Amino acid sequence: MNMPSAQLEIDSKENLGPRVVGTIVAFTVLALISVLLRTFARIRFTRLVGWDDFFIALAMFFTIMTAAFQIEQVKWGAGKHTALLDLTSITNSLKYMYRSILTYFIGLTLTKVSILMQYRRIFSAKRARIPIYVVMAFTVAGSIEGFFTVAFMCKPVDAFWNVLKRLTATCLDRNVLLYLNSIWNMIAGLLIAALPVRGIWRLQLVRRQKVALIAVLTLGWIVCIVSAIRIYSLVVQARNELDFMFYSAPPLIWGAIEMNLAIVCACVPALKPLVVHVLPAFASKPSENKSSQQSRVFNWSGFSRSFLLLEDKNSYVGKGSDEEQGSVGDELPTITAPPAVYRQYSKTDYIRVTHYVQ
Repeated sequence: MNMPSAQLEIDSKENLGPRVVGTIVAFTVLALISVLLRTFARIRFTRLVGWDDFFIALAMFFTIMTAAFQIEQVKWGAGKHTALLDLTSITNSLKYMYRSILTYFIGLTLTKVSILMQYRRIFSAKRARIPIYVVMAFTVAGSIEGFFTVAFMCKPVDAFWNVLKRLTATCLDRNVLLYLNSIWNMIAGLLIAALPVRGIWRLQLVRRQKVALIAVLTLGWIVCIVSAIRIYSLVVQARNELDFMFYSAPPLIWGAIEMNLAIVCACVPALKPLVVHVLPAFASKPSENKSSQQSRVFNWSGFSRSFLLLEDKNSYVGKGSDEEQGSVGDELPTITAPPAVYRQYSKTDYIRVTHYVQ
């Protein structure tokens, strides 16, 4: 492409690469710190490490991989004007773009699964878990479809990054695929963010406590906003296909923010024990009587299995199946071993605790 020398000189100084790298590094470090603090809080204070913690750690691993691939994209010219780059630079940048898209799919999906597994911890009733499993199936199925569609969008596969091979290869429209997968990703995020609202709003808690719980568990709305901005940046990139290397910078920036912010939002609810330890003022005030304690027991949509929000792990332990273990007002079964936990509030009344929420 021929360009006037004056314009060429101006454009050669225009480089969004440093901004991209700075954003990627900053948000990746923030997400990593969140995961480390979450892991410390789980091990040190609650001693309740579960599948949600495993999935978030795995998501962090793939997020770091994505960050490395994205930085390599910048190294080979992403953020610079296409006309100023040679074919080798463009090819290498597209090669790392291909890799980063695939690890992006995996990392973001694992984060969503971690959040859903955290919901599964909280909402213990079988019927309450059905929507969680449905959304999880939708999320995983869409991710698998998106992953393999992008992975094999060109025949041969290396035509994705080899510009010369693409002239004779058969390829799906890259921009359309990225639009569709990004829109699906945002829909999945909206479903996950909205999932706990109904259950929380039915709790026997004062409005302030309900709002606080909803705010903590639905931080994913912020990620959905970032997803929408990323989709817009992809549209802008598609409209400037002749200079796609320069316009690939905004999607890189917003993709990094989206991926890492999702991890941070997934970790925040698990950090309460650590925050309370460092700042005791944030600890919940103990109830003054047993009626106020019992008001914290709730079911989701009237489901029979209930659980109690507790601040400590000291409790009675009972044995029996889910059907055998009673709810409020039932007599306590033989106390021998985990997993069922009971708290006594009177000589005859017990509340069965199926989970702790820190």
